Amino acid sequence: MKAWMVTSAHNLELVEGPSESAGAGCVKIKVLKSLVSAPDVNVYSGKAGAKLPVCPGGFCVGMVIETAEDVRDLARGDRVYVRSQMSCGMCASCRAGKSWKCENMKVRGYTADGFMRDFAVVRAADCVKIPDRIKDDEAVFIDYISIAVQTVAALDVDKGDYLAITGASTLGIILGQVALYYQAVPVIIDVDEESLAAAKNLGLYYTVNAAETDPRTKIFHITGGKMAERVAHIASAGMSITRSLDFASKGGRFAIIGRPGCVDSLPCSLENAVKNDLSITCITGGAKNDQVSVNMLVGKAVSVAPLITDTVSFADVPAAFGNGEALLRGHKKTLIRFD
Repeated sequence: MKAWMVTSAHNLELVEGPSESAGAGCVKIKVLKSLVSAPDVNVYSGKAGAKLPVCPGGFCVGMVIETAEDVRDLARGDRVYVRSQMSCGMCASCRAGKSWKCENMKVRGYTADGFMRDFAVVRAADCVKIPDRIKDDEAVFIDYISIAVQTVAALDVDKGDYLAITGASTLGIILGQVALYYQAVPVIIDVDEESLAAAKNLGLYYTVNAAETDPRTKIFHITGGKMAERVAHIASAGMSITRSLDFASKGGRFAIIGRPGCVDSLPCSLENAVKNDLSITCITGGAKNDQVSVNMLVGKAVSVAPLITDTVSFADVPAAFGNGEALLRGHKKTLIRFD
């Protein structure tokens, strides 16, 4: 089994280890596709504070090649998406059936090995079977869609609500599409014109370039003066929370979305939150929405193909990470194929 390991900042090493077999409750998969994402780049560059060495790559589509005797729902040849977060199964939240709130959550590619490797043994419970109608290149985005669905639910987005999204990142653009599915009105704010153009090409009509115009004034005009009932602040987009808070209407709801490994400090003033009586929530995952995400991909409610701007082979992983700083901002994603 071969794996790329981040051994120190800006250093990837190809490590070969012994073959593993699927133990109780587990399956062995051949990795088919993975992504280089912002958390991976932060781990690689030493910004995330991850304990090294670690195998990066939190997003994975694989094919089951071996199952333990006690695994009934998966079989050899099944394609699966493997969740990027691993609950412990033992804490109070897990025992209460709320594994997405696990107190000891591990994140693949950050606090546990990810999928920049040819084979992996994973828990069957962490696998989502992929229907034939979904391509590998689409399924690798299931986590992003699940987080977007979780955000819409947590913000209690209603039909016709304006949802301001700060950050035309991969997640921001997917969240905008999910908001449209629920008949809300997304408004995406960013400073990168290329990412905003990608959002518009995917049907997100309202885009605001914060480098060229005051976003609050623009949102005021778009919403007819009432501002956005819901605001989603994507922490990795690098925009100011204090500024984002100013986009919300009186009594609105505000979400901070951040994944471990891509969020540093988040300084802000809560003056506007108090003045406008905002409800604030934080979102780090969306594991309970896997099936909804699969259904959205099957129904073509979310398009992810335009978000993949480069595809490289397993052998070229170091080159992908060497150019990875561009992935920290904007919508671009590099797909890793395992030939």
